[in-house]
Formats: sequence, C-alpha cells, structure tokens
Amino acid sequence: MKQRVHLSVEMTEKFSLRDVENQVLVKLPVVLSIAGSDPSGGAGIEADLKTLTAHKVFGTTCITAVISQNTQQLLTIDRTSESQIRNILKLVFDDFVEGSNKTLKVIKTGMLSGESIKVLVSHLDYLKSNGIKLVVDPVMVTTTGASLIGESDLQGEDRVAKVIRHAAIVTPNHVEALALYKMGNNGIAYQPKIEVFEDLLKFVKSLQRVLQCENLLVKGGHMPWNKLSNTPYEPKNSTHNEQVVIRDILYQSNLDKITVYESSFKKTENTHGTGCTLSSSIAANLAKGFPIEEAVPLSIDFVHKSMGSMEKLGYGNGPLNHITEPETNIATVIKEEEQNAEITMKTDFSALEYFKTHPKVADKWKRYVQHPFLSQVATNSLEYDKFLYFLKQDYYYLVNYAQIQCLAAAVAPTYQITFLESSIVKEIVQEIEKHKEKLSQKYNVDYDKDTGSTIRPGRACIAYCNYLLGIGKKEDYLGIKTAVAPCLFGYHEAGLFAKSIREEYERKGLGLGVLTSAEDSDAYASWIEDYISEWYTAAYNNGSDALDLQLKGKPITKSRLNELINIFATVTDLEIAFWDEVLEV
Repeated sequence: MKQRVHLSVEMTEKFSLRDVENQVLVKLPVVLSIAGSDPSGGAGIEADLKTLTAHKVFGTTCITAVISQNTQQLLTIDRTSESQIRNILKLVFDDFVEGSNKTLKVIKTGMLSGESIKVLVSHLDYLKSNGIKLVVDPVMVTTTGASLIGESDLQGEDRVAKVIRHAAIVTPNHVEALALYKMGNNGIAYQPKIEVFEDLLKFVKSLQRVLQCENLLVKGGHMPWNKLSNTPYEPKNSTHNEQVVIRDILYQSNLDKITVYESSFKKTENTHGTGCTLSSSIAANLAKGFPIEEAVPLSIDFVHKSMGSMEKLGYGNGPLNHITEPETNIATVIKEEEQNAEITMKTDFSALEYFKTHPKVADKWKRYVQHPFLSQVATNSLEYDKFLYFLKQDYYYLVNYAQIQCLAAAVAPTYQITFLESSIVKEIVQEIEKHKEKLSQKYNVDYDKDTGSTIRPGRACIAYCNYLLGIGKKEDYLGIKTAVAPCLFGYHEAGLFAKSIREEYERKGLGLGVLTSAEDSDAYASWIEDYISEWYTAAYNNGSDALDLQLKGKPITKSRLNELINIFATVTDLEIAFWDEVLEV
C-alpha cells in the first residue's frame, strides 16, 4: 500500500499592488465596424478592431458573415441573418447613440451582405439625424481573388446606391471603382481607356457623379504609374530609369477639388487587409475630428508603415502590422519641402474666423459655444452645486491662464506687445476677482485658506492647465496666443448663445427651474452678462485684432499653420471637456 506524502509550504510571499488613482479619464470616440470576420486576423472585423485600437478609438462590431479563410484561400461564407443584424445595431445604438451618451461618431462598412445592406438602408435617416458619418469600403474581392459579394447581394442595387449616397467617403480600389461605375450606370461599363494620368482623374470625377457620394477616394495600389511618362506601369515593358509611384486620388465633391497623394511603389507581400485597414484608419481619424483632407493622407501613411514594419506571416499575402503607431500631424507625412512652402493668409476675413471655420475645428467650436452647460445655466436647469463646482474650477484655471499670458509677454516680439500682454493679465485678474466675489459672498469661501481643500482642480481642469503650461514652455508668442484664444473668444460667443436662450426662457415667463431662490437665478444671469459685457466685448475685439496682426498678410509655412490649427483644435476640445465634467459631477 502506497503511503501519502504530505508536503508543506515553507514560505508564502505576499505583494501589495499599488493603488491606481487620480488618472486623467480619456473620452474615446466610438466607431462601429459592419463587416465580415477574418480568422487569419489580417482583414475584416479583426483588422478593423486592431486599427481602431492603434488610433486610440473604441471599436464596436456588427459581423455580417463568418468566413473561413486564411492568407491563401477562402473556403466558406456563413451570413448573419437579417434579424440578428437588426438586433445588433439596435443594441449598439442604445448604448452609444441614445440619450446623452452620443459617443458613436462613425460607422465603417466592409463586406456587406444583402441582409446587412437592407438593414443599413433602413437606418440611414437615423444616422444622418444623429450626425454619424458613414465610411464605405466596397469590399467585393479578397486579396486572394475570392468573391465576397454575389449577384444576390446586388439584386437590390438601389439599396447599395442609397448606402453609397449617404457616405461621407467611399474607398474603392481601381477594380472596385470600375465595378461600381457599371453598377451605378445601368450596367454600362466605363468606356474611355485610361492611358494617361489625366484619364484617371476624369474617371474619378465621372464615378463620383454616378455614385453621388460626398467624397471619393480611389486607391492606387492596383494601378501603379510611371512618374515621368504619366502612363500606367507595366513590369514587362519597364526600364531601369523609370520611377514607379502609387497615386491615391481624393475627390471632394462639395469643393470640386481633386487631391493626389503620391508615394513610392514598394514591392511587398504584406498586402492582406490593406483596404480594411485604410478605411478603418480613415474612420478613426474622422471620429477624432480630423477633416477628410487630413484623415486620408494620415491613414495612407499608417497603411504604408504597417506594410513595411513586420516580417511576413502566413504563406499567402501577409497581413499588416496593426500595432504601428499612427501619425497625428499632417506635417509629418507630407514631404518636408512641400510643408516648408510659404503661404499667406487671405486678408478678407479675420484670423479668428479662419481658425473657427477650419474643417478640423468647426464642429468642435459649435459644440463648445453651444454646449449643454450653457443651455442649462440659461434655463435654470443646472443644479447650483454644479455651478459652484464650475466656478471653483474656473478660478483655478484662470490663475493658470494668467500665468500663460505672462509667459506670452516674456516671448513677445516687441516691447509694445509686452505692454499689451500686461493689460490682458489685468483683465484676467479682474475676472478672477469677480469669481471670488461671487463665492465669498454666498458661500464664505476664503480663497487663500480653501485653495487645495474645497477648491481642488478636477481631471479636466488639470489636463487643460497641463496642456497650456506645456505650450507655454515650448512655443513662441504666436503659439501661446493661439492656445489661449479659444478661452477668450469662446466665452464671449458662449455668453451670446446663453443670453439668447435666457431671453426666450424669460419671455415665456418660466420660473426658477431646479433652483431654490431668485438669488441663484440672478447669479446665473450675472455670469452670462459678464461675458457679453462692454469690458469683455472690448477684450474679444482687441484679442481678434492682435491675432490678425500676427497672422494676416504675413508669410507662414504650411506646416506651421497646421501646427497652430492643431493647437486651437486641441484647446477647443479641452474647453468642451471642462464643461462636460461639470455636468457629470
């Protein structure tokens, strides 16, 4: 009979893990991918999620079909039922669109079945009413040559056309572009031959007129070009002195503008899922607020880096390296000599108008100066405790804001501007004193004693101040003034917006809302009046004039102007987050 041996543990180790606290909460935009699944991980839903994650965007999914394939071949396609797709979309929309949680910014489509096309068409008006952009990658054939969309899927071609017409951008390769033209042109194929590059440009515009989408990107990977002769590259007829390039063509119909993105042709076998990756990258960049003319080249660059930064996997066309870090500054992906070309800002409108209406800023600016916080203050529907929290946060911010203006004075190009900066600091101090007066009279808040106890900066305030301090340490005078501009200009426009709402509210004879006293309501009205007052309006106008003196009519490189736009857009986002946090506390 065997004896049991009892082992005892002589030593036990214990580790206490750190407490992770006071992290800055990031607000991730959401993108929904409606596409097929690729078990090899290089294309489809799998590639989409990897790409979205690399871009720091939260990805959600609706799988249209489970596909058995690898880098070499495709065996079977099992489609998701129409009822299942409808259920999936409903649940995703319930979480990320309905109510106040409108975080879904973009839907990207890949392989669409007849079932998914039908369901998507029924939601097109819903997407439009909620400001959700649609990126359509018309996936028809895999890299291995297998067909992903059959005749049955195209029987309702009017439905396919409706999806495309609602798209913010459609991204076919050359083969798909020809197929789409035929589909949208009553089955008649494109007739003119594409023999020189100008022929291709004409085809792209003709295709957009057929599809009626807002923006069209015809990818160039399937049709390389001889740069010198401007003719399609044919390997069998090539010579050693020819320079082969890829040309991706973006046509923006609202501007009637064609932009050609040219890059060197690189031979690689890592091409599995390039189309999925590109369209997902574009979707991510659009969700993050990049305008289409920046989202596209940044995404092309991401694909190029992903194709060339990993040893080949699999035995067919290898997948991309989706862990690649995407660029976020257009200046880094455009060749230096083009970025350093100087331009002069037009003088028929203000520099402020240029920044506010720039495609990268316009939507953000509207969300900022028409923020729900303003509506709630104007209609007495904001709890006073939240308003008090805001005033404390704003006090802390304004102290930092004054410091940034002092840094601007230190790097001002002339002593006259240094003197002007001192008057701006004086105006900020005046604003700080107004905050102190409001809080000390009603709540006996002693700023000297309470700062650091009851007056503590929240995460949004810390993030905002840290960004401004970073700008103050590394930027020149123009960069600093651009960073502080959204606060100065935005609060005046926000005050005007809130005033218009409050006047309508009072005209209807509505009362205190959630407030408990007329004194509280008067405090809200007083705060609004501060930012449309004579002294603040003068500061707004003086600030606009000062920005004009720095920018209008003066040469500036494309890369520098883009840096300034990025600063202005980032700070506008930080302003939005500042008020978002107030509503969330």
